[in-house]
Amino acid sequence: MTSSLGRARGALHRCVGLVLALATILTLISPVPALSASAPKIVSVDVSGNVHVPTQTIMAVVQARPGQPYDPAVVQGDLQRIFALGYFADQAAPLIRQRPGGVAITYRVIENPVITKISFTGNTHVPADTMLALMDTSVGQVLNTGTLRQDFLKINSYYDRIGYGGQLPSHVKNLNIDPKTGALTIDIQEGLVISGIELAGDPILPPSVIEPALAAKPGVEFSEQMSQTDGDAVQKLYEKYNLLIGSFDEGIDPASIDEKAGTAKVKVDVYVARVGLVQITGNTKTKDQVVRRLLFERPGMLLTKNGVQRDVERLNNTGFFAKVDVNPKPCPEAMTKKDPGCVVLDWVVTEQKTAAASVGAGYSGGITGQGLYGTIGYSDNNLHGTGNAVSLQLERGARSYVTQAQVTIPYVGNTPQSQRYSLSASVFGNGTTYFYPVYTTAIGASAIASPAPGVTPAPIPVTLLPSGNAQLLSGIVSTSTAKSVGANISVGRRMTDYVTASVGVGAQRVTNSTTVPSPYFFQGAQPNIVVGPTPGPLQNLNNNSGSFGITASSIANINTGTPYTLNTVTLGLATDPATNLDDIFNPRRGQTASIQELISSPSFGSNFRFTQTTVDLAKFLPVLKSATLGLHGQARAATGAIPPSYLFTFSDQQLRGYDSVFYGTDTLLGQIELRYPLTADRKFGIAIFSDQGGFRVRGAQPLLDPYTNRIIGYPGNWAWRGDYGIGLRFDVPQLGLHTIRIDFAKGSNGTHTSFGIGQSF
Repeated sequence: MTSSLGRARGALHRCVGLVLALATILTLISPVPALSASAPKIVSVDVSGNVHVPTQTIMAVVQARPGQPYDPAVVQGDLQRIFALGYFADQAAPLIRQRPGGVAITYRVIENPVITKISFTGNTHVPADTMLALMDTSVGQVLNTGTLRQDFLKINSYYDRIGYGGQLPSHVKNLNIDPKTGALTIDIQEGLVISGIELAGDPILPPSVIEPALAAKPGVEFSEQMSQTDGDAVQKLYEKYNLLIGSFDEGIDPASIDEKAGTAKVKVDVYVARVGLVQITGNTKTKDQVVRRLLFERPGMLLTKNGVQRDVERLNNTGFFAKVDVNPKPCPEAMTKKDPGCVVLDWVVTEQKTAAASVGAGYSGGITGQGLYGTIGYSDNNLHGTGNAVSLQLERGARSYVTQAQVTIPYVGNTPQSQRYSLSASVFGNGTTYFYPVYTTAIGASAIASPAPGVTPAPIPVTLLPSGNAQLLSGIVSTSTAKSVGANISVGRRMTDYVTASVGVGAQRVTNSTTVPSPYFFQGAQPNIVVGPTPGPLQNLNNNSGSFGITASSIANINTGTPYTLNTVTLGLATDPATNLDDIFNPRRGQTASIQELISSPSFGSNFRFTQTTVDLAKFLPVLKSATLGLHGQARAATGAIPPSYLFTFSDQQLRGYDSVFYGTDTLLGQIELRYPLTADRKFGIAIFSDQGGFRVRGAQPLLDPYTNRIIGYPGNWAWRGDYGIGLRFDVPQLGLHTIRIDFAKGSNGTHTSFGIGQSF
């Protein structure tokens, strides 16, 4: 038995040793003849003093037998064997009496009490019922010290299993049995009482922050369960500070154990997680370096919860992968305790197709429609696994054509310095044809336009401005063509991980021409045309929208049929959506901001002098558990004389309650949208929104109808349009489309349904 168990049994057996010693002495000095060749024989052996323990149980361990020579050593052994049965608190010296023919031996015993009650003290974590179930000793039995010894071993083993191992030699501190009542009381010490906390390792956080989170406190008994609880608590504490735990260990400091006082210090080793190695698996096309340059958690850095999450989001935002997982695990150095905080980040990616080819055809009619058209395109945003993107688009219709090729290199070079830069370039050739009504002040213009056979019609002056006494010519329209060919190149530099500055140059050759059939001709120079897919002209003039001629100092007169050069320089500063949004396709949190200045000047070969400034801000907030509140604001302003094709526009993609296109040299836009997913995967949902837009054409003159009534306000003043509505949002992964929008909105002129691909902002 251990020393503590010996102390526990001390009260029961304190006098047993003395009795045994006395019995031995008495045996040695008793007047029994010494053992010799003629030693007396034993004529009888019996036992006395046993009340509850059967005699046969005692006699089963007695070796002295009638008929054997008397041997004091055998008697002494019998005394020890009887005591070892465990049922007896004491023994008297055996009676060895002379009898005819030899000696009679009577062993005299004093039984332990019969147990009437078993109770425990000091057990705060283990109920008495649990310990009674562990014990073979029970009420109604004669106390057996041997059985009780095994019971104590079971109790100790149980405490070891539930987390109190290694602290005490025995958790049974003492026992006491009342000889009169038979009540057995067992004193338990579950664990050592904590005398102090010693914080060690590489905790980063100070003790004043860590120690209040621990369940281990001075004056409290320590257990391994407490260590597990503290490990979880410290992990949560570090997550509040955006840190992760690499290793946590809490236990008794053996050097501080005070067995007498039952106390010890607890040593808490906390090692903050640090990245030791980054592994990438699952990428068969995408090169390792493409993945690594997107990971901000790198070897030697503190491993942060938000940092890992942002790396997951950055990889998802590339669109290269269908799934991204990360499995942090201890480094080999951590397993050997050489570097307990070392963590291996094992990134496991599942790639998806990034290249797409498309062929299509369609038809749109009406005065502003494209007619029959066909398209062909190809794009790959991860060309050969390099992370570079290319695209080619060809579209041809009866009234338009588009030719465009673009390449984007988000990281130039392979060195850390060169990878701060990005490059994009495009070449394009586009053309459009639109038809506009014309007006004339000539009397009998229709008759003049249809003279008698052989008569040459006289020229008829027309205008696009329905002012004064101008009359709309039925069946006669002007043809406006716009053609451009050019190229753009832009270089970006990452100022930080979140902000990029850029500079771009663009050059294009543009030809605009507006003609009317003979015998009609324009009086004076050809007017400015606001070129765009807008509804029929006159009926929308009262909305300050539509395609119409405008006289304004802020719009350059370009419709002379003579090609012109439009060269621009663009300066920009913007946050990176892939870094600042959790999901660039369907964000729940984050923000974006950008400011851009476009400059066109004769000093670098342009035929125009103007500037355009754009400021755009968006903020996304998680609300209502799974919903997202999106806020968007935009301000655009211009100086100088702007080519009509460069006017700012609002379509039904911004002001969703209108089917018109609104033009302006200056615009303001505010949008708010509550997006609520209807499925757990967030691929289907609804949105409630409101848009408010303001626009003006700086320096424009009023427009009059044929009766000289003003039919629109001063275009130079601000006009405002607002709407509100509800929309559907759903993804079509099979087509690689993120968020198709169908919005039902009400504006000031009625309702309108708009369609779009991608979120509205």
